[in-house]
Amino acid sequence: MKHKSPVACVHTHLEASLDRWQECHWHLHQMESNYHLPDAFRYSLNAFIRAIADVPELLTKNLERHESARRAIKPRLKELEATSLFSVLKVRRNFIVHQGMLAVQSKGAVYTMEGSKVKLSFPFRVETWESSDDAYERYKDACRNDKFWRGIGPDCDSSPAIVRTWLIPQIPDRDLLAVAFDAWSLVGQLLSEAVIALGGEQLDLTMPCRHEPELVRIKRYSQREFFLSVDGIDLDEEERKWQEEKARRTAAAGDPE
Repeated sequence: MKHKSPVACVHTHLEASLDRWQECHWHLHQMESNYHLPDAFRYSLNAFIRAIADVPELLTKNLERHESARRAIKPRLKELEATSLFSVLKVRRNFIVHQGMLAVQSKGAVYTMEGSKVKLSFPFRVETWESSDDAYERYKDACRNDKFWRGIGPDCDSSPAIVRTWLIPQIPDRDLLAVAFDAWSLVGQLLSEAVIALGGEQLDLTMPCRHEPELVRIKRYSQREFFLSVDGIDLDEEERKWQEEKARRTAAAGDPE
């Protein structure tokens, strides 16, 4: 006779809530990969908020026949629902369900980068409706027409980048992607306590697949393309000419005549 592992049995009792929580994980990565595309990011965010707000209710239903476990997690459930973060997300979830659109805000900046380091940062408006690529095209146009913008732009040792941050008015000082990851972790802690109360092992909440938040917010662009588009200078061609001149001078210096 084949025996099921105790952990597998415990997770079976919480199948609906764990599945919805895993769905949230998927939505988080969609938010990461679509961070610089406004519609795709907003669709992923909406889906995440709807899903994460469902988990506590599904968990309560999952534990209807497990009274001791339900009592054990009740304090944690109340704590979760009382947090300002989850309260905001739940209100936003109800707004999405009944009115269909979530109002988000976007702020941005242009970076001049040397390798992985930011050499210079300056605020630059990135509209909620435009992609980072569209904002970058506006930035290049500003550099073509305004000496100030070109002056703080890339030089021969640096490259351009657009950085943006998504916000909602209710949490004005935090990036929405970071808020979503925190919400996922809080709900995961609740589920983990439920699993433990049913005799299982705590859930892994580390999420090693998460990308570095700062790197998600930055979109880097080609130095060569910038110089060609803005200044009409082909850096590859300039490099070729410089190497030829260097070789000519070296040869001339070694000529005894």
